[in-house]
Amino acid sequence: MLDILVYLFEHFEELGNSEQQTIQLDAAPLSESLIEAGFEREEIDEAFGWLAGLAGERHHAVASPSADAIRIYTDREYEHLGTDCLNYLWALEQQNAVPADLRELIIDRAMAMDDLTIEHFKIIVLMVLWSRNQAVDCLLVETLLDADNPVYN
Repeated sequence: MLDILVYLFEHFEELGNSEQQTIQLDAAPLSESLIEAGFEREEIDEAFGWLAGLAGERHHAVASPSADAIRIYTDREYEHLGTDCLNYLWALEQQNAVPADLRELIIDRAMAMDDLTIEHFKIIVLMVLWSRNQAVDCLLVETLLDADNPVYN
C-alpha cells in the first residue's frame, strides 16, 4: 500500500493541489492507471481506503494548541508509534515543518497502519503534508523518503 502512496505522490502531484486542500480521488481512472503501473487491485483498494480516511479527518479539525502546550501520548499511541516515530515527529515539529493540527492527523493515519516502521511513518508524514497543501520543500521530501537520513540526529 505504501508503494502506491509514494507512486501517487511522485506521479499525480495535482491530486493534492485542490481548492479543498485534500486529496481528490477519481477512483476508476486512477485505479486503471495504477493497475497499468503494476499494482494489485487489493493494494489499490487498501490505499484508497487509507486516503479516504485521510480526507475524512479534514472534518475533525483540532484547535491549535497554545505555544506552551505539551502533547501527552496515550499508552496505545506510544506502543504503536514507538520511540523512533515519536522522536521523528517531535523533530519535525521543532523545525516548524509540522504544525500541531497536522501532527494529530499524522498520528491518526499512523495508528490506522499495521506493522508501522519509521520508513512507513515518513511516508505517512509526506502524504499528510501533501494532502493539506503544506509547503514541502525538496530537502524535506528527500529526508522523508531517505531511510538512512534520520531528522532527529
